[in-house]
Amino acid sequence: MKTTILTIGLAASLLLAKAQQGAVRVESFKGKLSALSTIEDQKELKNRLSILSNSKSEDDHFLAIEYYKSKGEEEKAEALNKKSIKQFPQGNLAFQQRLAAFQELTGLEERDRAFQKLRAEFPNQSYYMIGSMMASEYAAAGNDAKMKEYIDSYAESLSDGRGNKIDKRTLYGQVATGLIAKNPDAAVKYLKMAVDYAKESMDEINTPSHPRYNLLARAQGNYYGAMTSYLGALTRGSNPEEAYKQSLALYNEVKDGENANAITLAESAYTNALITTKRYKEAFPFIEKAIRSGTASSVVKENLKNAYIAKNGSEMGYLEFEKAVNAERDALALKEVLNKAISKEAPTFELKDVDGHTVNLADLRGKVVVLDFWATWCGPCKASFPAMQKAVNKYKEDQGVKFLFLHTWEKGSGDATVGAKKYIVDNNYSFEVLMDLRNPETTESAVAKAYGVSGIPTKVVIDPKGQIRFVTSGFSADEEKAVNELSTMIEFARK
Repeated sequence: MKTTILTIGLAASLLLAKAQQGAVRVESFKGKLSALSTIEDQKELKNRLSILSNSKSEDDHFLAIEYYKSKGEEEKAEALNKKSIKQFPQGNLAFQQRLAAFQELTGLEERDRAFQKLRAEFPNQSYYMIGSMMASEYAAAGNDAKMKEYIDSYAESLSDGRGNKIDKRTLYGQVATGLIAKNPDAAVKYLKMAVDYAKESMDEINTPSHPRYNLLARAQGNYYGAMTSYLGALTRGSNPEEAYKQSLALYNEVKDGENANAITLAESAYTNALITTKRYKEAFPFIEKAIRSGTASSVVKENLKNAYIAKNGSEMGYLEFEKAVNAERDALALKEVLNKAISKEAPTFELKDVDGHTVNLADLRGKVVVLDFWATWCGPCKASFPAMQKAVNKYKEDQGVKFLFLHTWEKGSGDATVGAKKYIVDNNYSFEVLMDLRNPETTESAVAKAYGVSGIPTKVVIDPKGQIRFVTSGFSADEEKAVNELSTMIEFARK
């Protein structure tokens, strides 16, 4: 079986993790690889590669491996990779080989056992990426004890850009949102920790004389975001009345202020609590506002009729009212979409799909093409996929529309192509996935760079003439809204 070779992207993260201990930094590594690639004298190059390959430093071995890979000399890269693993059985390459095998496991308990064994055998490695992944999976399964265990396993090794330790309560809050669906009461406990820490941080810098006062807006965003998640868990848990009281207090606190984001978040939490506790009459103006503005969740929309009857005493006139509300929503959505319209030439590209077939954008001229830049490690990307599947289904018989999902900015070990295909297959998505793999020398994904992608998920809509008409980032939690918005963009681009 072919040995998995460490990618430069992973090397970057490994070297960065070791940087505080005086190891070679990522930029230095990239510089060395670039310098090696510019040697024209073949005798000098051969001698340099020999020195690296026979060095007592694993970093030197890896530099030579990456050089061979960048030149397409896979057999030499593979041979040196095996040699290095044998010479450094506790090194990064050996660890990544084992990690790749771990990632092929599917059962959560099986992976848990394998993780514990891996940690025991390689105690000095960083387990942030895999630990956070396992914590999230246990949260989704409703197992808060294992979620906490995994967060605790990597929390101590994390620090912010200033070298300060990241408070564990923040990490609990980030992951515990995944608990809400199956174990909301457990989620409440951890999300309350995140709320308390976010408030402490916000209050600490809430004075103009504080050296980090310029970060107040960010701190406020963190606090109100944490509060919304906490109240959401409280609403879905065993004490919705408490959720109602606290969400009302939060709404009253911010409603007359100037923080639009805080007002929106508080209104959302309050509306959900009103619906859950069947206070439909009180909820009516908030439900109506949310639907008209296009921000209503499916739960909110489903309760418009209940709220209308509670306010008016009967359902007389409801159908006309609903039609008017939806018409205003659709008109606003169309206006927002058209305001995003642009026109610039789409960079051409040629990529292989997960099965090795080549796809050339130029061959799709005459069709509306939707590009979705994503990655298996990107939570928001994956959260957007149910809506994207609905969009794909909507246009599956339309020969004039083509969806391409570009996996980009790969991280971690193992074969990114295998991982991307596995994720799509395991989740029953019918997506055509292309691999925008990183260039070993630059560590950049060429197509993402050409399209100016600065964050994922990013979606690009290209018209039949090869012009980019829309670029959007992020995702909407409202699947219906997301599909409708994308459909509007597609139909506009088709004209």
